Amino acid sequence: MLLTSKYSLPDCPEHTLARPRLLSLLNDSHSDQVVLVTAPAGYGKTTLVSSWAAAQDNPVAWYSLDASDNEPSQFCRYLVESVHRATGNGVPETHKLLGAQQRPDPALVISQLLAELRGLPSELRIVLDDYHQIDNEAVHDATRFLLRHAPAGIGVVLTSRSQPPLGLASLRVQGRLLELGSDQLALNTDEIAQLLQQRLPFSLDSDRAEQLHQLSEGWPPAVQLFALSVRDREEVDRYLGELEQGHSHILDYLAEEVLERLEPQLRELLACTSILTRVNAQLAERLSCLDGGQQLLEQAARRGLFLQAQDSSRQWFRYHPVFARFLQRQLTDHSRLLELHRLACDTWQQLDQPLEALRHALAAEDRERLRQLLTQQGEQLLREGQTRVLNDCLDWLGADELQRNARFTLLAAKMARDNFEYDRCEKTLAAAESWLQRQDPHQWSQYEGAFATMRAQAAVARGQTLLAKEYAEEALGLLRDDQPGERTAALLVTGETSFCLGELDQATTYMQEVEALAIAEHDYPSAAWAICQQTEIAIAQGLLKKASALQERAQQLVEKHHLTGLPIYEFICRLRGQLQWEQGQLDEAAQSARHGMQINRKVGERWLLPEYTLLLKVAQARGEKEESLEWLARIDRLLAGERYHRDWVANADAARMRAWRALNNQQAIATWLEQAAPVADRPSNHFEQCHGRNHVRALIELHRWSDANRLLSRLQQVARDCGLVTDCLRNLVLEAHLLWLREQRDGAVNAIREALSIAIERDFSASFLQIGKPLIVILKAALEDGLGDAETDKAQELIRLSQQQPELDGGIRIELDETIIREILDSDAVPDFLRHSPLTPREWQVLNAIHSGLSNERIARHFKVAPSTIKTHIRSLYQKLDVKDRQEAIALAEQMLRSVQDQP
Repeated sequence: MLLTSKYSLPDCPEHTLARPRLLSLLNDSHSDQVVLVTAPAGYGKTTLVSSWAAAQDNPVAWYSLDASDNEPSQFCRYLVESVHRATGNGVPETHKLLGAQQRPDPALVISQLLAELRGLPSELRIVLDDYHQIDNEAVHDATRFLLRHAPAGIGVVLTSRSQPPLGLASLRVQGRLLELGSDQLALNTDEIAQLLQQRLPFSLDSDRAEQLHQLSEGWPPAVQLFALSVRDREEVDRYLGELEQGHSHILDYLAEEVLERLEPQLRELLACTSILTRVNAQLAERLSCLDGGQQLLEQAARRGLFLQAQDSSRQWFRYHPVFARFLQRQLTDHSRLLELHRLACDTWQQLDQPLEALRHALAAEDRERLRQLLTQQGEQLLREGQTRVLNDCLDWLGADELQRNARFTLLAAKMARDNFEYDRCEKTLAAAESWLQRQDPHQWSQYEGAFATMRAQAAVARGQTLLAKEYAEEALGLLRDDQPGERTAALLVTGETSFCLGELDQATTYMQEVEALAIAEHDYPSAAWAICQQTEIAIAQGLLKKASALQERAQQLVEKHHLTGLPIYEFICRLRGQLQWEQGQLDEAAQSARHGMQINRKVGERWLLPEYTLLLKVAQARGEKEESLEWLARIDRLLAGERYHRDWVANADAARMRAWRALNNQQAIATWLEQAAPVADRPSNHFEQCHGRNHVRALIELHRWSDANRLLSRLQQVARDCGLVTDCLRNLVLEAHLLWLREQRDGAVNAIREALSIAIERDFSASFLQIGKPLIVILKAALEDGLGDAETDKAQELIRLSQQQPELDGGIRIELDETIIREILDSDAVPDFLRHSPLTPREWQVLNAIHSGLSNERIARHFKVAPSTIKTHIRSLYQKLDVKDRQEAIALAEQMLRSVQDQP
């Protein structure tokens, strides 16, 4: 249920002071600016912006934020609702999109919203009020996206107590940021005099107004309290004396001079409702036991008692925090305070606001209400991301309560697992199991299967494959028919463990069963996960086309059911990026990685390791040194501070190993080899195989070739036994490299020939390119010995790709020095006329760069000269070579360089 008060323009209090100097600044701002109003509490940020908004001819979308808006889904829903209402239902497609999604993807929602706003006939301002309530990085990301991509005519206004972490520096440099801070918002002497003239029953001399300005530093609440409290001239000096001692005395002064002068009914209502984050008539009447709650609230607002209407219909009100704390100090009877929280809990339940109800149940220290709410709403609140209040509630209930209630135990265990606190997860489960088996065996028998499922999920996440398999099989034997969710989870773990053990056909069968069961139960995230697992199995089997089709099917399922904001969509993006990288689609792979980053950033940077790894691999393939070093540093930082699944670590280490090799960082390789986990005795899955190849690469670089050969033979034997076709291919390519280094030419050619036979019609490219420049000469040797037509085509394609791939520092793969140039000139491949009109050394280098497929701009960057200089060299060498264009130059260069590139 969306509260209208949160997306409605609040009414300005009747006693609001007009502030033309500030309003003129806002009126002079243009719609393409971001307006930031920052100041501590009480400076009138909301009042100023709402009074300005009320006078605008063009629509203004208002959104009042509170702590609950840290949930990205709620943030999106209120933002879209406010814009939709303000524009006269102007964003129907975005509104419809949100209506169909349980957990919408903020980036997708904002993109759709902005797309619709581009067609808006008038300018629009979007106000995000009290933005300091936001501390969720995912919501910050959504706001940054909104600010960065807002079309012309769409402006954003933010009010906040602190500088929001939204990267506003660039807007400030561009002159697109209008900032109003506490210096501007503070009341000046003239404004204080004007306000007191309106509110006091007597005139105050200018000296006293100046003294009040100095003591309050223009803080509006102090001035307003002065106006409320001082009834005659004799009280002026006494109040100023209190104010001079510090703002902490304002609360005591309010108790003596303001609260005591209020009517008993109004005083009662204010005190009772001060515990609420917002209040309406129903809550006011229920907590105060008074009739006429609406009239009393409006009376308090009119009298300027720091109670502000939150919507145009004046149904919802909110206290100024300073005034609320002051009022709460009046509730000295602890038992009465607890009763108020119980009443608030029950009323919020009637209003269908379980989160607010749960907060008051906790504040009421009411175990029964807390148990009831957690039982009924705990799982739903967990799915909505309300882990803070859930953790607070479970912590307050204590360990004894958890172990007596299996449902609460599982809730706590799931939160521990989701926070990657696996030891805590197991301790929670173990304590409950011990108590339940001894004290409540009937309850244990109902939840024993669910406990086994939870343990299976935690074990597979930790990489404890055999243990996870045991727990999953135990769970499947214990779960009842009315526990389909746990059964699906247990089957998923069983399939994952079969995959990890190299039982690919069995794993596929399990995953297909899970997919069918999950779809029948409308559990689409689990169905998508099962399809992703089938995708990984197909990749392991070398069936890249099948894997691409499965990945596309998972994506379609998630998009159909509007689940693109869930973590499963990151898995889908990651798989797509891996397939694109293997096929040499570098731009597309980078885009997939960045899309995955948008999703995973919600749960913290530690979960961006797979995306960082893929972006490092893309940067390496492009020869971008600075970019590679940046991603390498990020990966190093994450691996040093966090624990990860072996799959992620192995892939990250493979990318790091290639970077260290390209940078000739032998020390990093040696250090890694000393500290790396040993290779499994039977590396029966893709991540253990990858980890083993990392060991082989390190041993090769350290010239421990015999050790590398023995380990690689073991890897290959297990890969063949388990049908890990992709790993077989990658092992063969690495074997060819190792044998070539050991001057075993025939063995290297045989290994690369077998790898080519696997790669035919399978779209493998990147797996070959990982050994670097030696691939060219090994493939040339295989072509000389003779290959089939299909293998020949694949070898030539790979040679071309390898020749075009630059070194990590952005340089050219094959540099031409004088010795090599003389060798070319001595060969039969060079035309006679070139011997009589020789190229300069730089022209040879430019010709080689053209042959490598580099653009003029890349060549200019490599040689650190202007593009015009490169064009001059190109014209000269075209004339000397007697060629008309780039293609003829490339063909001639290919003819001349072939003899050199054929050399070992």
